[in-house]
Amino acid sequence: MNGMSGVSYHRLYAPLHDLQTRGFAEVDIWTPRDENGNYRPLPSLNYDLVIWNGTLTEPQEQIIQILNERGIPFVVDIDDYWMLSRYNPAAHEWKARGLSAKVQAAMYHADAVICENDRLREFAFKINRNCYTIPNALNLTELQWNHEKKPGDKFRVGFIGSRSHRYDLLQVAATIREFCEATGSELNICGYDPADREWIEVGNTFSPTGHADWLKLRPGVHPSQYGGYYAGMDVVIAPLVSSTFNNCKSDLKVKEAGCYSLPVIASDFGPYKEHPSEGVVTAYGHKGWLERLYQAYEGKLNGAANAAYLNEEGDLHRVNLDRIAALSEILVAR
Repeated sequence: MNGMSGVSYHRLYAPLHDLQTRGFAEVDIWTPRDENGNYRPLPSLNYDLVIWNGTLTEPQEQIIQILNERGIPFVVDIDDYWMLSRYNPAAHEWKARGLSAKVQAAMYHADAVICENDRLREFAFKINRNCYTIPNALNLTELQWNHEKKPGDKFRVGFIGSRSHRYDLLQVAATIREFCEATGSELNICGYDPADREWIEVGNTFSPTGHADWLKLRPGVHPSQYGGYYAGMDVVIAPLVSSTFNNCKSDLKVKEAGCYSLPVIASDFGPYKEHPSEGVVTAYGHKGWLERLYQAYEGKLNGAANAAYLNEEGDLHRVNLDRIAALSEILVAR
């Protein structure tokens, strides 16, 4: 689990671990590289079914060939749109290594593609018509979703995410700075890495003269632990720059916020546009974001609605019944 990304955790590790724990499947894990970045020997591939997220990078073609020779079905799981936007810090590497093409090749040859949402499925369907939609969900028995909420002496705005959200955050930086300075509130940015250029730019934008008292930069932690940060927030923000990549993103932040009955202020775009939970409110521009922040500050947003949405749509135990049904159907078809 060391070095595991949030995508791998939520799309593969957590759901497959749950299936194994509940007796639905026996699971074996293989990753192309070891902890030192060296390629591992190819696995035995003596399985009933193989599943991976996106691309296996360089070993992918060889693995697909072996699977086809042995008649073993494989599934490609897709959490993000495979054509990265220019705002993504990994865009240059993806282009240089041809990774978008590798994702599409994997999808084309796969027995089936599992997508996180229907917006992604529309794109995947053009490559492979055997597509399923299985949304992100949370194992509600995990400790990270069950911490006691921490009271604060200030109103706390929170963001949790990776280095790829630099430009998403930059569009609301001036507004949040104005709000926090006017109300004595606090902004918690969780996932921060002081050695990473993208994160350094984020910190400098929110506080150009140094780290202000109202700005708290919290370090990144393992995907099995970051949920505890929500226990120290009063409202969650989810800004997004307009792009095809962001339009295909998941609403996982809403479900995570729901574990702690927190409202979410988000861009009126992608997964948050016309969201079914009343605990999600959208904003556009400086005036719109400022208005929503003050509504949260005054206790006028409905965080409890996100808790209800989580229980209806985000319980991994329930969502995994759809996952095992889909995987069983794929096995029968082969």
